[in-house]
Amino acid sequence: MKNITVFLASSDELKNDRNSFHSLVASLDEIFEPRGYRIRCRRWEDFSAFCTGTRTQDDYNRIVRASDICICMFHRKAGEYTIEEFNQALDEYVKNQSHPKTFVYIRALIEGEMEDEALKRFKEDLFDRVGHYWCNYATDDAMKLHFVMQLERIIPSVSGNASVTEGNHFKIENGVVSLYGHKIAELDNLSFAAENPEYLSLKESIARLNTEIARLRATGVAELQPMIDEKQAELYKKRESLNRLESQLFDLALSINKLIGSGTPVSERKRLAIEMFERGNSKGVVEILNEKDIAADAAQARKEIEQGKLLVDSGRSLIEAGLQKTRSLAEEYVLRVKALMTDYAEPRRFELACHAYEQGIELVRANLSEEELAKSLFEYGCFLQANKRYDLAEVRYRENLDIYQRLAAISPQVYEPDLAMVQNNLGTLYEDTRRYGESEEMFLSVMEIRRRLVAANPQVYEPDLAGIQNNLGILYKDTQRYEDSEKMYLSAMEIYRRLAAVNPQVYEPDLAMAQSNLGTLYKDTRRYEDSEKLCLSAMEIRRRLAAANPQVYEPYLVRACNNLSFLFLAQGNFEEAERYAREGAKYDSTHHTIYTNLAASLLLQGRYAEAEEIYLRYKEELKEDFLSDFEDFYRRGIIPPEREDDVERIKKLLSK
Repeated sequence: MKNITVFLASSDELKNDRNSFHSLVASLDEIFEPRGYRIRCRRWEDFSAFCTGTRTQDDYNRIVRASDICICMFHRKAGEYTIEEFNQALDEYVKNQSHPKTFVYIRALIEGEMEDEALKRFKEDLFDRVGHYWCNYATDDAMKLHFVMQLERIIPSVSGNASVTEGNHFKIENGVVSLYGHKIAELDNLSFAAENPEYLSLKESIARLNTEIARLRATGVAELQPMIDEKQAELYKKRESLNRLESQLFDLALSINKLIGSGTPVSERKRLAIEMFERGNSKGVVEILNEKDIAADAAQARKEIEQGKLLVDSGRSLIEAGLQKTRSLAEEYVLRVKALMTDYAEPRRFELACHAYEQGIELVRANLSEEELAKSLFEYGCFLQANKRYDLAEVRYRENLDIYQRLAAISPQVYEPDLAMVQNNLGTLYEDTRRYGESEEMFLSVMEIRRRLVAANPQVYEPDLAGIQNNLGILYKDTQRYEDSEKMYLSAMEIYRRLAAVNPQVYEPDLAMAQSNLGTLYKDTRRYEDSEKLCLSAMEIRRRLAAANPQVYEPYLVRACNNLSFLFLAQGNFEEAERYAREGAKYDSTHHTIYTNLAASLLLQGRYAEAEEIYLRYKEELKEDFLSDFEDFYRRGIIPPEREDDVERIKKLLSK
């Protein structure tokens, strides 16, 4: 078990923030304990005030120096003791280059408040002398998210375990940011979203459409149905756009958070870009991080490196400064990419983003290490894959793969986790492009690596092993290798069941996912009784999770209801199918695919008028799904003979 100590330094004016931060660390300790980490928050008020024979602040300073992470909070004042603790932390890090990793958090001023001169001087010195930019926050959610992002990113290095890879276990759904299923923040409380014009416009449009649809439905006028359908289709598109924008804004926030703690110098240009982002101005970020200025600075950094190589004794520091500047400029290219992708008014945003990525990669290739190049290639590959440019993504992943294979041959413990990550993405890419043999080859190689890693460190790598087994289960199911699929799903489910027994909060969502996947396999192979048991078990877990955290888990509960509803349809139990479809619609009426099952369950019970109303309402949006279901029902032989005429009537209605 690795203990991670976080020292929190701040003046008394931030007492509420300190209490909130202390509570956050306590909850994170519960999340990370099953993963082998105990996280403790230490602050001055937690220590007794008895006389030790030394200055009390000296005792605090010793604790600061021994900590893994030091957070220094400021608002209007720069207290002398907080600044002393910051300097102690920085001095200790300079000596050992390992701890404490120090971050400065500054709460935003509200109207009428002013910073004192000491804080202004401290910030200027922090930026000019140290090259560090602080984390601004205006809400508790912003403060919490900053820290959790940093903790999730730096745990591998703090742990002292080189085999632990940096992971990103955040999810952003329905405007809620969660880590391992635990709610961390709401986007509406984060300025980069709450002040973003595009985000606000989409939220307003969705609210307006919901109001208009409700008003039209309340009239009960059948002739208004085409207008309702049109607005429903528009609402669906707006929701998709909002979900995409939320993910992109959060992705940019992650990159900025990583940048703040990366150790590379923060230029004035980068500082201005960060401030623009925090104000919700993504377009301003793009304008500040223009390629012309970045390229000019990159050329200058290259000259410094070349000049340093010519100097025998004094060149090393010049080379290192040039390399640090190069890393910082490569980060600027990535920030430009992610800001571009949030600018929906720019029609060439994807093309421009690709160009910026390419420029950044060539900068890294020309000046930095193979390991740094591999990380840049992987990030670009992920970006291309997410945007369905599979051909370009494969090229980048392949180059990435070559590098990690060479590095892993020399140092497998360090680089095999990265190698497995690239192979996993390539396997997914090949599956998406129906190159199933190549996909299987990649996934099997990943599984072999992860089994070795599990043998050395099961606590860290067992979830990853279950994940690749789940991927293989999906691949084998899609290629109708049902026995192989079942073996993989069962193996993954066994791991998740064991992990969930120790830490249900963290692993029950994964267990429910594995049960649902295996339940779907059994449904498709007509093992309905086995399918029902697994789907009901997954439903029970998801109901429990949603009761504790509805914003995070209700979307999963809707899908669980959807699966059970279709399962009962497949068995001809139309009443139960209706019950689960209605339950799913109750949780989220915007998850419209639930209505395919509801409409079918009503139609096959002989309640034609009720079914017809749903088919008409969602005709434009779900027509293909409706017709596909009918074909499936015929193949399964579940349509009662007395309902066949009704089905044909609906099919004609949908085809008009």
